[in-house]
Amino acid sequence: MHISSLSIRNFRNFKNVKLNFKNGINTIIGENGSGKTNLFYALRILLDDTLPRYINFYSSDFNRALGSWAGHWIIISIAFDELEASEEAQALAVQSSGHMDTETKGSYAVYFRPKYQFRKELFDYSQTAGKNTTDLQLILDKLTLEDYETVYLSRGSADFSVDATYNQYVGNFEKVEFPDPDNKEELIFGTWLPKEINIHNEVSCTFIKALRDVESDLRSYANNPLLNLLRGKEKTVEVAKQTEIIESIDKLNEQISSLDEVKEIKRGIDKSIKEAVGTTYAPNIDIKSELPNEMEKLFQSLKLWVGDPDDEGYKGRIWELSLGGANLIYLSLKLLEYEKVKTDRIANFLLIEEPEAHIHTHIQKTLFNNLKENKTQVIISTHSTHISSVSKISSVNILSRGERQALVFHPSNNLEPDEIVRVERYLDAVRSNLLFAKGIILVEGDAEQILIPEMFKKVFGLSLDEIGISLINIGSTGFENVASIFHFDRIQKNCAILTDLDKSIVTLPANPIDDDDYQKHCRASEKSGAERKVRLTDFCNGNDFLKPFYAKNTFEVDFLMKGNSYEFVQCLEKIYSREADRTKAKVKLEDASVEIAGVEVLRIADKQGKGWLALLVAEQIFYNTYIPSYILKAIAFASAHINQSSKVKAIIYRLNSIRNNENDDLQDEAKKFKTRGKSEEEILKTFCDTFTEDQLTKFLALI
Repeated sequence: MHISSLSIRNFRNFKNVKLNFKNGINTIIGENGSGKTNLFYALRILLDDTLPRYINFYSSDFNRALGSWAGHWIIISIAFDELEASEEAQALAVQSSGHMDTETKGSYAVYFRPKYQFRKELFDYSQTAGKNTTDLQLILDKLTLEDYETVYLSRGSADFSVDATYNQYVGNFEKVEFPDPDNKEELIFGTWLPKEINIHNEVSCTFIKALRDVESDLRSYANNPLLNLLRGKEKTVEVAKQTEIIESIDKLNEQISSLDEVKEIKRGIDKSIKEAVGTTYAPNIDIKSELPNEMEKLFQSLKLWVGDPDDEGYKGRIWELSLGGANLIYLSLKLLEYEKVKTDRIANFLLIEEPEAHIHTHIQKTLFNNLKENKTQVIISTHSTHISSVSKISSVNILSRGERQALVFHPSNNLEPDEIVRVERYLDAVRSNLLFAKGIILVEGDAEQILIPEMFKKVFGLSLDEIGISLINIGSTGFENVASIFHFDRIQKNCAILTDLDKSIVTLPANPIDDDDYQKHCRASEKSGAERKVRLTDFCNGNDFLKPFYAKNTFEVDFLMKGNSYEFVQCLEKIYSREADRTKAKVKLEDASVEIAGVEVLRIADKQGKGWLALLVAEQIFYNTYIPSYILKAIAFASAHINQSSKVKAIIYRLNSIRNNENDDLQDEAKKFKTRGKSEEEILKTFCDTFTEDQLTKFLALI
């Protein structure tokens, strides 16, 4: 049995979401504040016996997007799959068909809802003529948390993350329609578990939080997995060995108690007591060794000793290890405990919060690559690219921060198996950071990867990271392998594809037979670029989250011809040792003809390597470097989420840059521009109205 899905309605930052899980290992990826901890708490409310049986919900637990929480329900529901035939498992089975054959799907849910009397009052009002939302609000205003109840039910079939279901069975507040609570709708909500079955006795759930006190747990009698592994083992020790061990301990206790040093202390205590209270009232005392002489207690006294692999021959106590080492040992013991000891449970669940908090990068990848899929279902939350890079995207849920609520994306939804395999091959630790971004730009080479982030930062004073954009170097033009996950069915985030049309930079003869070697190369590239455009246009067609953007020629040529010859010329000192070579290259780079300047920049790029040339150019970029329009449009598409504060920060940066440059024609205008006392909206409007031709104004108009 395993969890197949989790539906959450109106709980904390979850308004209405559904997460899908697979048997074995699952990964929850999300930025800080996206709700990973809240999600784990939702699971634990239903499964973790370390939490109170009946949770006290508060008004702050309701999702803020509701506005007013009064009358709404908090619903957390787990769906199970592959139920066993046992009575305990079948108590969770959804009996939607009405027959009593063994079912493989089950559910368990908690409802925090108004009590019957109030639900009845809402229903009665919804049946009256002239009902309206104003009078409804007067009824809701009377409701307090004291009028709510917490109910745990199993076998329900409804998914309340769906608005239509919620409106039908909980209530439609806009239309003032509420169901009759006398219709219990047990097939929808579920039924009470039989009295003899307690979910906490039937499943095991362990939550390993990011900063867990592992040392304390390994000392604890109740939570120590080592003790759980040893528990009951004393019964399997041969009787003869037990007798021999116990007799040895009894003898050792007697030897310790009879030591002269011990007897001397005993006499001293006896004398002190008698002098204090007299011989009539003084108790008789003795000092005896009490090493346990029962096998069960002896097993409980066993402690784990550990040593660092680089310090061969030494083993110490658990607290001598790093936090990461202690966490690894605890995790390994817990998995072994589930496999060897808790075999009577119908399911085991291990919830691990941000293991990267204490586990080294290489160990993260190895550990989660090698976790066995046994009777334990593992759910891991992370913002580690190393863990996400080894996670199968079919077992990944992505949390993203929306407006007053979390969004959940399933990156493999409706993808074919071979498409999933291709995506997983591409998601190494570098590329997998796109799973955490608010917007994505895919590029085909090193030069774009180096220069575009530097351009944006130097020109606008913002880093792409700062505004939540990941720029990913695909290392080819096979964008479809990764871009397929950005779709309404999967990850609903804007992804821009940046590539080259590779239009020839030299005039080509009318007849290809007349091409020289260079022209042949240019013609072949132009043909490939045209075919690529057709392919990508078709691939992105109908997908609002994908959009291709094209350089007319190549990235280097388009960047140069935009008016950025200065940046390339400044690099010549580090490329050529002879002045004559530098002068010759400078003249060509500054030529207005693409057939001269374009050929030269590609010649230098081939000579130096595109990546190395990009590094040199990056050092020369400044606020007046011109960003090619296709790049500006791509960044704007990927950063549709950018907030007003970031826009204003860029404006202030631009103004200061212009003010500090005596050669800038707009210096006087920038010095006149005042931001003090103005709202962000006023600053934005005034800047765009004043600096109509500025790159930032053009960028803001594209968002």
